[in-house]
Amino acid sequence: MTENEFMRNSHLEGNTFVLEGNETGILLLHGFTATTAEVRLLGECLHQRGFTISAPLLPGHGTHPADLNSVKWMDWFEAAEKAFLELRSKCKHVFIGGESMGSLPVLLLASRYTGIDGVMLFAPAIKLPGAWRAYLLKPFIPWIKKGPSKEELAWKGYNVYPVKGMIELLKLQMVAKRELKQILQPTIIFTGARDMTISPDSGEFILDRIASKQKKLYKMPNSPHCIILGQERDEVCKICQNFILSTVEEKQQ
Repeated sequence: MTENEFMRNSHLEGNTFVLEGNETGILLLHGFTATTAEVRLLGECLHQRGFTISAPLLPGHGTHPADLNSVKWMDWFEAAEKAFLELRSKCKHVFIGGESMGSLPVLLLASRYTGIDGVMLFAPAIKLPGAWRAYLLKPFIPWIKKGPSKEELAWKGYNVYPVKGMIELLKLQMVAKRELKQILQPTIIFTGARDMTISPDSGEFILDRIASKQKKLYKMPNSPHCIILGQERDEVCKICQNFILSTVEEKQQ
């Protein structure tokens, strides 16, 4: 990827990656406009415990914002589904996690597939204040310029919000909301107190609607929207490690 005017931190690696490990596999999905750089630190942290990590670059990302305006939400889900099925074919235990928009395909996978041991959601984009304006803006502009970044994070992605892509995100959001009640797997959810992107009650919204018997919401007091790159990322990783290990141990008893 060559540096261009639409890409922040173009020097970072943001392509699909797989870290081979043991028979416990973890699928990690990045968010809207981002790349796999967003989930890499968490992936590497979990890989240090021996887990196998799969992180696909979702369609329309990592190239040019126009590409994100040309895909449908089903393209994101199908890419996530493909990576999940590949992971399931070689791992005895499979966990799935997503940051922001990446949480939405994760929710659909959890509602539609058995053989998923646990779900991890980071700043899930189930409620996005003001995002509906994309429908009004669609006839006039291709994208909305983001403001300057307030966080120095190892994040690579577009510095604009593609408007048609945002509408597809909203469509995916609606489908995910309808399927929440079908989710039965153990689930942990993380939200950040400094998150200015999703609605503050997004975590509770999901927690109250999924049918999982084991579910917990962690509110991180010093985390921005991208929780898994923020200053509390090590604590988040440790919670995820314990969740994965305890869930696998319980299934083996």
